[in-house]
Amino acid sequence: MRDRLFFPAIFLLAAALVWLALLPGVGALPSGPVSVGDGQYRQIEVSGLELNRIEAGGEVDIQLVRGEGPAYLRMETIAGALPDDPLRGPHFMLAADLEVQFSGFEMEITVRAKPGERLGATQMMVNYSTGRDGESGWETFDLRPDWEDFTFRYRVPVKTGENGLDYLAIRPVTPDKTRSLLIESIRFRRRGRWSSQEG
Repeated sequence: MRDRLFFPAIFLLAAALVWLALLPGVGALPSGPVSVGDGQYRQIEVSGLELNRIEAGGEVDIQLVRGEGPAYLRMETIAGALPDDPLRGPHFMLAADLEVQFSGFEMEITVRAKPGERLGATQMMVNYSTGRDGESGWETFDLRPDWEDFTFRYRVPVKTGENGLDYLAIRPVTPDKTRSLLIESIRFRRRGRWSSQEG
């Protein structure tokens, strides 16, 4: 094959291989820990497609619902399926950058939620955990038919060990049968530092 045909053919083959390598990532939904990198830490919102970062962690059906309006997350579970351990149910991890920024601060956590259309839960529980350093415990909220913001505050302990352990757990309360919960957004607002120690 002559050089004037060989080199363009090699270039096209290399370009095709690069395109095929990138193809699986095109249109992929966000996953893994929530992070803002070098962004603004004062207020962080997890909404829209970012809600796909929530992991099942146990026997719960989780689905990202996309339609004409904003995307939201639907979760459904049966009574007795989820143990008290927040990590063994629906949750999402916080990346190391957020853990460092939240350490030693009072955080205001707001979940915008409502009961599911089918077998809607009447209550929701939320728990902020830092792994070995402590957790907020389960905060329980009474749900109403329409979207509503539910807020609690937690003084995040000063980090004493390695990063990669903070997470937020959310679940419907299931006293009996099957219950479903819809989540539109989760916001973290960093308020004042409660501890004089640096994280």
